Amino acid sequence: MRGYYMVELSGGCLCGSVRYKILNDPLLAYTCNCRFCQKDTGTAYRSALAVLNENVEIFGKDFSIYTYKSVEHGRELYKNFCPDCGTTISLKTERFPERQVIMIGTLDNPSQIALSTHMFVEEAFDWVEFPKDHLAYAKHRINEDGTPASPIN
Repeated sequence: MRGYYMVELSGGCLCGSVRYKILNDPLLAYTCNCRFCQKDTGTAYRSALAVLNENVEIFGKDFSIYTYKSVEHGRELYKNFCPDCGTTISLKTERFPERQVIMIGTLDNPSQIALSTHMFVEEAFDWVEFPKDHLAYAKHRINEDGTPASPIN
């Protein structure tokens, strides 16, 4: 039985060549304001869902994958995108191999997702604001040593 969302979360790329279904509730819905996400999306931040790999079913064409090695921490990030239209569906990371990040904008109904967590806010554009009742983290919400980071608000 689904928990918080109580609805099926499904989505896909612009052209329909890649589709997915999320089988269980996401671990987290958040925005990331880091420079990688800004450059990758061409926008101010990435809105995403963290999901365990076993809870995602992918249908259709196989992803094209771009591997990026972070200059900040040296670990790899794997951008999974449609080979036909180029839509980024998910990211996997070397740091958290058991999970992936699904782009909220690729959901069939992205409005059903509520966000209240924001990461890498110290890299956010000056005009981006965060609601006072949301959690905001200077960097990642998990420190390099695996302990939870403290929100800055």
